[in-house]
Amino acid sequence: METQKMISSRKAVREYHGQITDYQLHEILTAANAAPVAMGQYDNYQLTVIQDPKTLAKMSGIYDAPTVIVLSAKEPDAGKDISAGAIVHNMELAAEDQGLGANYNMAGLGSIPNGVIPNGFTPIFALTIGQTNEKFTPREVPLDRIHTNFVK
Repeated sequence: METQKMISSRKAVREYHGQITDYQLHEILTAANAAPVAMGQYDNYQLTVIQDPKTLAKMSGIYDAPTVIVLSAKEPDAGKDISAGAIVHNMELAAEDQGLGANYNMAGLGSIPNGVIPNGFTPIFALTIGQTNEKFTPREVPLDRIHTNFVK
């Protein structure tokens, strides 16, 4: 998919009908690892892929997604949150580029069962992902959604 077309087609998907494939997951994780991270400090982040139905059943706010990828950080702060946003956004775009449904998710972070996230890391962002019947079609995006100040 062309980048601009994909960006204008992006939407939050909260209904899933099947698990993603290992290949699709690989592409999503590749996109995560290609994301820019402040000062190149990738060791400050951890991805946890949750696909175990018993673990997912204990989580709330995940829309019955068959895959949840949790991004955690060591000692989160504003700078790490910015990098986390770039990582998760790359994953979301990679998912939708493959026709998968995805949704940014922070509601489920508090319900992650103990022992799922590695010690020393705090979950700060998640992405719910799954097969979807949603169609991704470009929409008109008005340029005044975010007010812009020009200094020329």
